[in-house]
Amino acid sequence: MAKKALPERTYYRPIKRYLEKEMGCVVGSYNRAGDPLDFICRGLGRLIIDVYGLRGFKDTHSRMIEGVAVEVKRSKSRTSLRHLVQASQYSRLAHRCYLAQPRDFDPKTRTEASRLGVGLLRIHGRRVTCEAESRPFTPDPQLFSLFLHSSLRIERCSLCDCYRFRYRSRAEAGPSPRGIDGHWTEDHIAPRRGKYNKKMFLCENCEGLISEIGRRAATQKTLAKPTRTAQRRGARSGC
Repeated sequence: MAKKALPERTYYRPIKRYLEKEMGCVVGSYNRAGDPLDFICRGLGRLIIDVYGLRGFKDTHSRMIEGVAVEVKRSKSRTSLRHLVQASQYSRLAHRCYLAQPRDFDPKTRTEASRLGVGLLRIHGRRVTCEAESRPFTPDPQLFSLFLHSSLRIERCSLCDCYRFRYRSRAEAGPSPRGIDGHWTEDHIAPRRGKYNKKMFLCENCEGLISEIGRRAATQKTLAKPTRTAQRRGARSGC
């Protein structure tokens, strides 16, 4: 009697560990309450990705990041073209797209995956191996940014371009975690619901830098302004 296939969710955790350990991805953030938010079954609109990861580059000058999306299927006997097409559709929100299954991929599957640019991950127990790499995709920047904001709770600093978790963990921020609230600004082009209709986000470092610049400017202005006593003395000496 053939063994019953395990639920698809059983394979999400091994894939999540693989993205984190082997591909160097960030695979979770925090929600508004400060609780962990895993990048599992996250998406935008009707496009829901089984497991997702984000990775940056070691170059200190680079602010580029890559989104890695994985479609998981539980079948051990076959891979349908529909499964590969579904994985390729994640290219709207990811730079690398993979299909993961607990089986050895046959030559036909490898050929079809290569044609679509989809990578293949083989699951065996708790281990995951990459059988074929994904080609690079180019998601729409605005859609990608919206996905980070609304689904993954990640913001990009408007000043230094670094990426930050919008909310912090309870352990870091206490019982009432505060996050990056953003600053309202006025956009003359976008539809309005009031005077200020758009938000910009600044990381903590840039907030501190701007505050320090403001303090220095105020101090310099104060030092440059002549005092009343000096003004009186100058007036007397001019008589």
